[in-house]
Amino acid sequence: MRWTLRRPLLAALALTVLGAVLAAAGAADAECPPGAERLRPGDDVAARARAAAPATAFCLAAGEYRMQAVRPKRGQQFFGEPGAVLNGSRRLTRFRREAGLWIAGGQTQQGFRHAGEECLPDRPRCSHPEAVFVDDRPLTAVARRSELRRGTFYFDYPADEIVLFDDPSGRKVEASVSPYAFLGGVADVVVDGLTIEKYSSPIQAAAVGGNVASRGWLVRDNDIRLNYGLGVTVGTESRIIGNRIRDNGEMGIGCVGDDILIEGNEISSNGFFAGLDPSWEGGGGKCALTRRLVVRGNHTHHNNAYGFWTDIDNIDTLYEGNRVEWNENGGISHEISYAAVIRDNTFKGNGRAFDIWLWGGAIQIQNSQGVEVTGNTIEVIGSGNGITLIQQDRGDGAYGPYDTVDNHVHGNRIVVRGAAGGASGAIADHAPGILRKGRNRFDDNVYVVTDASEDRFAWVDGFYDFETYRRKSGQDGDSRLVERE
Repeated sequence: MRWTLRRPLLAALALTVLGAVLAAAGAADAECPPGAERLRPGDDVAARARAAAPATAFCLAAGEYRMQAVRPKRGQQFFGEPGAVLNGSRRLTRFRREAGLWIAGGQTQQGFRHAGEECLPDRPRCSHPEAVFVDDRPLTAVARRSELRRGTFYFDYPADEIVLFDDPSGRKVEASVSPYAFLGGVADVVVDGLTIEKYSSPIQAAAVGGNVASRGWLVRDNDIRLNYGLGVTVGTESRIIGNRIRDNGEMGIGCVGDDILIEGNEISSNGFFAGLDPSWEGGGGKCALTRRLVVRGNHTHHNNAYGFWTDIDNIDTLYEGNRVEWNENGGISHEISYAAVIRDNTFKGNGRAFDIWLWGGAIQIQNSQGVEVTGNTIEVIGSGNGITLIQQDRGDGAYGPYDTVDNHVHGNRIVVRGAAGGASGAIADHAPGILRKGRNRFDDNVYVVTDASEDRFAWVDGFYDFETYRRKSGQDGDSRLVERE
């Protein structure tokens, strides 16, 4: 079978107690509403949804529902009882042995390939969404049969064969087939209490939502994992609440639109197994072209790229009360965007893979303006940077030039542990005069360092010790530098 999606996604998808409880608990037990249509393993969920009226509620009993690709009608609701799993893969149980390899034939699935993706050098097939899992662990795709080794697979597309190096005997082997669990396109859909896994979602498309960021969706209390592209994509007036979104190949969350709420989720270990360059796209989540986006009370950790990333014409964004830890490229990045508030978040161990220059910030404001950064606690461990403002040549956007101006960084605490990294401040490799005269302000911050003489503070075109930085920049006049704690 040859799967195609209806239209391409935009190139860049683009503190509450309740939220914390939901994130810690993961996918909670769902309660099916009275009168919901009952579904059981073996039922055709897609056909039942197609035959039902808009706004019908469905209750999925515990068990596994394989290769279901549902196109909901407006307002339909899908609730899972504990143990209800939508699985986009098929089991591979028949192999032949040939030249020391294991071969499964009849594999006709071939999904949509995104054009223009950037793969890691050793992962040239990152745009192919077909994945193989052995005992719930994704194997690494190789481009040639001769490259096979332990933990890898080769998809021979002309021959419709999947080739393994490792002996599959006695193991659970699965190949992803279906491109989505729920395709976007209509409003007000509810997805609640399900495990959604192993879908062959293409790059920049999601297991929940597909490649259409749809209005008014509620995605709540699900475990969304091991899907090739994204876990979930939503649009205007949608809510992503209390989910576990983890181990997806490209990224956890994508969103486009107005008044979106992302609250109380655990977003972890996304962006690894597909093999995309995380500087192109990846990590916990990425949203573009949003207004009044709220990202609150989430725990985003161990993602390959940023913990969360607002990129391209986002305005009036609020990041509040999140716990952001051990993300490879940095914590929160607000890029070529506009007004935002980043407050009362805690950061630890971010940016260890990308702390050259002033990249890899726990909080990174890149060619964005009108951002308030306040009340955050940052712990830099070994590598990574603190709060960073970056000015480059990025042109103009929907609300004016992409210049790093009118940003206010105040009332934050930055603790640097270890000798490497830990820089904060502002730097430019284009139009330094814009940054220098851009009305950016640092004040009332506390910096805790191991050695006060080190050059950990950036201003426009260089790195300086604290006193030299303050003298050259006029910034952080009422801030404090503490040597050790």
